[in-house]
Amino acid sequence: YVILPFEKDFFKKYNFDVDYVGNPVLDAIRSFKPTEFFLEQQNMKQKKPLVALLPGSRTRELQKIVPVMAAVAKARPAFHFVVAAIHNLSPELYKPLTGLENVNFIYDSTYDLLTHATAAIVTSGTATLETALFKVPQVVVYKAGYLEYLIATQVVKVKFISLVNLIAGKEVVKELIQDNASPERIGNELTKLIEPGNYRESIINAYEQLHATLDIGSASDNTAELIVKYQNES
Repeated sequence: YVILPFEKDFFKKYNFDVDYVGNPVLDAIRSFKPTEFFLEQQNMKQKKPLVALLPGSRTRELQKIVPVMAAVAKARPAFHFVVAAIHNLSPELYKPLTGLENVNFIYDSTYDLLTHATAAIVTSGTATLETALFKVPQVVVYKAGYLEYLIATQVVKVKFISLVNLIAGKEVVKELIQDNASPERIGNELTKLIEPGNYRESIINAYEQLHATLDIGSASDNTAELIVKYQNES
């Protein structure tokens, strides 16, 4: 059983017949109930566009990307940035973003944040898919050590790094990797995402198609049904 549609073709190349059962992220979002008056509770009720910052959960990722996110926030005072932070990570990892006038922190409430976000800067990972399923235009960023990145690109041969683009089989969201993940380039892309118009709408429309591709019902229910079916056939 697989939880991403493109995995079927991958396993087929090696003569494995697998079933796509649906995606648990979609199930989680479907069952999510937004917190009432979330912005008011967090003192974040503002007229500025709200930009979600999702720097990830791995220490090395945060060490690389948080300073870049801070530089973007400093250069864009017209936007309100909110960091989706994690309680069990060291506060030192978020320090470059601490104390900036247009930056707030929320902890362990990423889905509530995405419910209200105008756009997002997202470190590659499951968060890119979550952001897409909340229909928030995003720019995907990734930075790693030189050796780490070199090894990764030799081992994993894929055209894209974000789940959004991998599932769509094309570039839906901009991916800025390594040196391309500069504050200037990220900031420019962010401005394009926030401005009303064709570019923003095209991403949201592509998200709708992504949702339709993933949505074949509950992943757990489908898995259970297939297990029973195969047991009855054996």
